[in-house]
Amino acid sequence: MEQKVHSFIKKHELIRPGQTVLAAVSGGPDSMALLHYFCAIKEEYQLQLHVVSIDHGLRGEDSYEDLAYVKRMCEQWNVEFTGTSVDVPSYKSMEKMGTQETARKLRYDFFKEMMDEKNIDVLALGHHGDDQAETMMMQMVRNATPESIHGIPVRRAFGRGEIIRPFLNVTKDEIIHYLKKHQVEFRVDVSNEETDYTRNAFRKHVIPYFRQQNPKFSQHMQRLSERLRDDQEYIKEQAKEVLKTMDFSSKEERCVRFSIQTFKTFPLALQRSAFHLILNYLYVDQADDISYLHEEMFMDLISEQKSNATMDFPRGLKIIRAYDSVTLTFRIDEDIEPLFKTLQIGETIQLPDGSLLQADWTDRPEEEGTYVYLCDSHHVKFPLIVRTRMNGDRIRVRGMNGSKKVKDIFIDQKIPSDSRNSWPLVTDSNGDVLWLIGLKKGGEYIRKPSGKWLRLKYENKADK
Repeated sequence: MEQKVHSFIKKHELIRPGQTVLAAVSGGPDSMALLHYFCAIKEEYQLQLHVVSIDHGLRGEDSYEDLAYVKRMCEQWNVEFTGTSVDVPSYKSMEKMGTQETARKLRYDFFKEMMDEKNIDVLALGHHGDDQAETMMMQMVRNATPESIHGIPVRRAFGRGEIIRPFLNVTKDEIIHYLKKHQVEFRVDVSNEETDYTRNAFRKHVIPYFRQQNPKFSQHMQRLSERLRDDQEYIKEQAKEVLKTMDFSSKEERCVRFSIQTFKTFPLALQRSAFHLILNYLYVDQADDISYLHEEMFMDLISEQKSNATMDFPRGLKIIRAYDSVTLTFRIDEDIEPLFKTLQIGETIQLPDGSLLQADWTDRPEEEGTYVYLCDSHHVKFPLIVRTRMNGDRIRVRGMNGSKKVKDIFIDQKIPSDSRNSWPLVTDSNGDVLWLIGLKKGGEYIRKPSGKWLRLKYENKADK
């Protein structure tokens, strides 16, 4: 076993000479083998070795004796030791978490404290190849996306340094053989025999069957894990090119917007990977309750013919399609207050979004443009009204016979449905719609009128 672990460490560059190593040791076979192994290579690598052991308070006197045993062995082998106890039941009750989830959080929180306190470079954990096989099989059962099937990482950033797992290429049987060979005693956690926890059930009933079919099943799963991580890392890097075409808001608002047409120019594999990168950004780290079904729902949304659609994801995330635009956001807009303001000549009013609308007289009708409205003042009854749309609103669009529904103009212009109720329009006091701002103009427009012209000028807040 020693040679296999040595080669694995070298292949993945898990430790370097002169580093400070913190070994997490519970007293069980895996961690005792880890401790013995590091004691054996300590001089060769010139390592500073520290051991941490945690009593989770879940098995009464037995868990305390585990910690005491590790302490005795560290004294015997001349290794610096730190032990602590954590109150899992109390924290579990307070935070409404599961037992295993709570124990893991408290355990890793203490590991991080120890790394800071003792300037630790790497935290070594005793996970082995059978753990890897169990983890990957559990991930496959729970999910069907490649992003969710990655196993236990050989190394990852943690605290001020990183976590390493040098035993991932050896089996439990090899570890037991190693302990017997070196006459190292270990403690047995009887709760590992219970099948109430999913992992234990996989360990006792699922993995043995696969190992009967292939004695090297655990090694194969480790290689698969490494291959999947390498492939996913490459695809993820390529998918970052997709993200460059998107608009990311600040993390306070947590909002992403992109064009469907642009998004679909990328290969399907990159589209899917980009979707998960977006979720990692929005959720900070991808939610466990996101499954392949959510991915399929998203892909259907951008492929279907509907111009407007909304989809609800876990934890309040909304995905909104409006024609070519897709927005992913946690922000829930409050009900929009209807806009209704009067506007007299010489006044400038501010709209709810901060934009400005000004009314005055002019004798230069050539000034008209997208955001400037001109009209023969003889056919307008004052004061003007600036408001949001109402059911049944129609406008006599210049250059057209008859009138057209404001609702139909929004559809023709592909205005997102969530923007229509806040879009400002201007009427005279008779209720005739003069201007659907920025979209369509009504009212009389005579080339050579007598008298003054009414001029309305709209200034978007983004242009101010």
